[in-house]
Amino acid sequence: MGERCYYILAGETSADILAAQLMCAIKKNSSGPINWIGIGGEQMEQLGLTSYRPISELSVIGILDATTSYFALLQIAKEQVKQIIQSRPKAIFTVDTKQFSLKFAKLLRREMDEVGWHVPIIQFVAPTVWAWGAWRAKKFEEVFDAIFCLFPCEPPYFNAKKTDAIFVGHPEGYKNFQLNNEITSVSQLKKIDYIGLLPGSRRREIAFNLPIILKSAELFFKKFPKCRFILPTTSSLKKEIKEKVQKYHLPIEILEGTEDFEKSLSAMSAAICVSGTATLQLSLRGIPAVTCYKTSSLNFFLMRLLFKQKDPILPNILLQKKVYPCFLQSKQTSANLSAALIDIYNNIDFENNKMRKNSEFLQKMLRVKGENFESAIVHYLKKMNII
Repeated sequence: MGERCYYILAGETSADILAAQLMCAIKKNSSGPINWIGIGGEQMEQLGLTSYRPISELSVIGILDATTSYFALLQIAKEQVKQIIQSRPKAIFTVDTKQFSLKFAKLLRREMDEVGWHVPIIQFVAPTVWAWGAWRAKKFEEVFDAIFCLFPCEPPYFNAKKTDAIFVGHPEGYKNFQLNNEITSVSQLKKIDYIGLLPGSRRREIAFNLPIILKSAELFFKKFPKCRFILPTTSSLKKEIKEKVQKYHLPIEILEGTEDFEKSLSAMSAAICVSGTATLQLSLRGIPAVTCYKTSSLNFFLMRLLFKQKDPILPNILLQKKVYPCFLQSKQTSANLSAALIDIYNNIDFENNKMRKNSEFLQKMLRVKGENFESAIVHYLKKMNII
């Protein structure tokens, strides 16, 4: 069999990791070489992706940022559509990056109709219809042939006559978590308690949230001077994060890369974490945490206007209870975060037992029975003759 070409697009760090897992699943179940083209990050490029643009160009936060970046993103979308029409890949995958993916898919679908050529367009990670409203589902089902859903509550929102919405489970839900005693980047794991600091994976998230998280860590450290801190990040963000961290006199180890991220999670006794996928990763590992989120005033106003949930913390939404305390916008102060973290640390045995139970529920919820993450995806792709 000759070389197969696939187009794949991701616009942020968490999407880069998911896309890389999708690429691995396809590669393992395909015969012959694969040519990967699209837009992606470090993980995808390590698997052979030719990325036409830096992943950072697609990374925007909130409605306001997406609006102000509209014309730049539209130009990228048009450029990518042109590249696809020229390359004629066997399938197109858009991973998370939902606002851009929707616009991009609409343009691509229109161009495909004009040239009389069609291949499947698949969105990996459904829009958060359970958080923003069912109206988002209608927009996606009009342009995507299939939508791979990470959460079991999502497929019913989509019209089965228009698109295939398939629950494939969440890759984090399929993992078996154990304490890793061979952490090389973090020494003396059993003798020291490490507190995780997770300020987000986008530059603007970090700009809004990291300073307050570091001030909170300072207050916590005054009470517990034997503790140490871990801050996982990517190589592209490490330099600027290091510059911010150096302003504080704290024992913080900055780790980069997926392997070190996994190791750092295993080492954490507790954490301060910005809203996002990381809150789910912590909860699945049974790690107690304080969660928070801060953005621009206008972005927050729009979020409050449109968001259907009490807070944006995934474990809280999925389990429909307050798994993690959450401090948003003006309530995200160093005093509030440090006080909540101190309370958790003072009651760590109770918190660990509570989180262990939550972790068990989440793992069952985020798995397809009798499948693993790879097989759940591959089963459908084979059915569509994509691999």
